[in-house]
Amino acid sequence: MTPARKFMATTALGLSLMATTAAADLTAAQVWGDWRAYLEGMGYTVTSTQTTTGNTLAVSDLAVQMSGTRAMNMRIGTLEFVENGDGSVDIVMPPRLPMTIDIAADDVSPASELSLDYVQSGHKMTARGDAAAMTYDYNADSFALTLASLTVDGVPVDANSARFALSGNDLTSQTNVSAGETRSYDQSVEVGSLTYDLMFNEPDTVEAVSIQSTLGAITFEGTSTMPVDAAPQSQDFTPLITSGFAFDGTFAKQGSETQFEVTSVDGTSRVKTASASSTLGVAMGQDGLRYDVDARDIQIGAELAGLPIPLFAQMAQSGLQLRTPVIKSDDPQDFKLAFNMTDLTMSDIIWAMFDPAGQLPRDPATFALDLSGKAKVLSDPFDAEAVQQAATTGAYPAEVEALTINRLTLDAVGAQVEATGDIAFDNTDKVTLPGFPKPVGDININIAGASALLDRLVAMGMLPPDQVMGARMMLGLFAIPGDGPDTLKSTIEFNEAGEILANGQRIR
Repeated sequence: MTPARKFMATTALGLSLMATTAAADLTAAQVWGDWRAYLEGMGYTVTSTQTTTGNTLAVSDLAVQMSGTRAMNMRIGTLEFVENGDGSVDIVMPPRLPMTIDIAADDVSPASELSLDYVQSGHKMTARGDAAAMTYDYNADSFALTLASLTVDGVPVDANSARFALSGNDLTSQTNVSAGETRSYDQSVEVGSLTYDLMFNEPDTVEAVSIQSTLGAITFEGTSTMPVDAAPQSQDFTPLITSGFAFDGTFAKQGSETQFEVTSVDGTSRVKTASASSTLGVAMGQDGLRYDVDARDIQIGAELAGLPIPLFAQMAQSGLQLRTPVIKSDDPQDFKLAFNMTDLTMSDIIWAMFDPAGQLPRDPATFALDLSGKAKVLSDPFDAEAVQQAATTGAYPAEVEALTINRLTLDAVGAQVEATGDIAFDNTDKVTLPGFPKPVGDININIAGASALLDRLVAMGMLPPDQVMGARMMLGLFAIPGDGPDTLKSTIEFNEAGEILANGQRIR
């Protein structure tokens, strides 16, 4: 079983445990049957002991088996499905719900067993609706998931070698589930605050990693669709996606602080990060994969092993956008890659490491890149054998058909570079530029402050004067004076004849 399917299985069960359908009377058997049918419809084996007493269906000895390259068996404590008499059903979990996960050995990793405790207070989960459309409402005053024990290859791992704890409060969620040829989920979640603590110490060594984090208010909005009939036959994502599998979700949080500590033979390094707010959006479907990250008011501090001084930096904004196709096709598909670090500043201690005299301007720096275009996906990105074969033969997994530079910005130490451009690529011609598809298009570049920066680097002793003279001659070859003092501009053109021109002058 692939890691992706294991993740989907545990996520599916988690959605049922922590989430959520709306007007005919529901029965306890229908709600439990919905849970079980979903898991079995995905190809997993579900076993349990069921006992009905009055209006209550108790499901004990619940186990979900996931087979594949590395089998997993998840065992959960007793759940109760209680009919309320008003057409709704409560799913009752004890204040402490034990979970055990057995992971079989494979060629790389030994067998392991994890015991987890899910603890909650002031909690209630209710299902309403009918068998085809249910709404699960869930809330809890507090909740926590902790690692109770860990055994690797039959050897217990003590608390000084591994720990995990996650806790939060004021949890409210609602999930609308529609069942038919596909299963559709529409979910919203709010959490007042969340903390987690993770540590792992490599046995018989000094190497260790620990992470502690505190997050403020968290929200999630998302939808997903699962083609039930396709799931049992699918051992990777591609058949699911082509059958209609899709998800789209956005996490947002207000305020966070995270501390990392890494210990090695070189010593201990500590890193602390914080942000005022951040969002994470992830989507996947036939249109491709989308990944969006945005964070505001970021602070980063570090004490690195072997470095006697602390480091500090902050940014007003940082972000990443990724759009990429995930299905092999002979037709070009859209892609996008963008990132930014806006108004980056560093502590004087960092500056002093390479500019002790303060000759470089220390204004906030900005780095930004925004690319988009079209590409053909030549091999299935989820087919491990195809990926390995491409890597072995040196074949490209994709061909770029067109590339647009929407924005390129480098603004630091008193110099600025701005660029835009549009280029099409002829992948049938790899002779004009040996080994590369022939480009046709142009790139427009504007530079400011380059001459002054070169003078400062010479004054600092970082560049010898003869190298700076060569750099100025190179700039003169590719660029012409701009509209203001110490500015340059350039248009680099790739034409149909295979020529490369800079401001109309042929350079190849």
